[in-house]
Amino acid sequence: MKDQNQTIQSNSILESLFGKFGFSKLTEIQKKASPIILQKKDCLIIAPTGSGKTECSVIPIFSLLKNSNKTGKIQVLYITPLRALNRDVFRRITKYAHKNELSIAIRHGDTSQKDRKKITENPPDILITTPETLVILLTQVKMLAALSDLEWIVIDEVHELLSSERGSQLSLSIERLEINSMYPLTKVGLSATVGNFVEVGKFVVGTKRKCQIIRDTSVRKYDVEIKYVEGTISDVVEKISEHVLELNLTSPILLFTNTRGKRNFWHPH
Repeated sequence: MKDQNQTIQSNSILESLFGKFGFSKLTEIQKKASPIILQKKDCLIIAPTGSGKTECSVIPIFSLLKNSNKTGKIQVLYITPLRALNRDVFRRITKYAHKNELSIAIRHGDTSQKDRKKITENPPDILITTPETLVILLTQVKMLAALSDLEWIVIDEVHELLSSERGSQLSLSIERLEINSMYPLTKVGLSATVGNFVEVGKFVVGTKRKCQIIRDTSVRKYDVEIKYVEGTISDVVEKISEHVLELNLTSPILLFTNTRGKRNFWHPH
């Protein structure tokens, strides 16, 4: 009975957290992972694209941060392997940050000098960056000070960094962040399906630390329809927009392209 009551209470908290952002129903991975993150436990979240991994990590983290003492320094570091993904994530999670009265910024190789100076002199609560830019930040005295109250590290697309020099470089950077921060770091890894998830967990949190593995085990069914559109990218975009409007879907739409830039052409009304 006690476990059942705790489960009901946990579900109620999650529904409240996600409900204010318009989520009427949680995905399996959100139900499984968000309670673990609310407990500030290191974890690796494994689920297919489109299952809501980003939301199941940042919504709980931001809610905890809202209720904690603001330090005027960076408290959450969100690391992605690509600059283009940085921008996508920034657009996606900014509303979650602002709803919780948190500041957020993005820092990568294309960031202007003006914005770099602003981040250094007035650090945001949340910073989105890449492994390569993080290495540079760790060489700057002012940025080390800005990261001295860091509490959370979220590593997106972990599977893209495994078994590479970039991954090794990131592991070293995380250890430096661990030493630099006044607080113990909670690490959350987000990944698509991988084979040896135990080893991936060690990559995220370190070889001698515990990592909770949270996997999406649901079986999905798909209806596949193929349409060929002859013409330019504008013709394709117009056809996609028409098709989506015809379907009159109320659920989210996941659009795959061969480059991220082409997503900006699609503006269905």
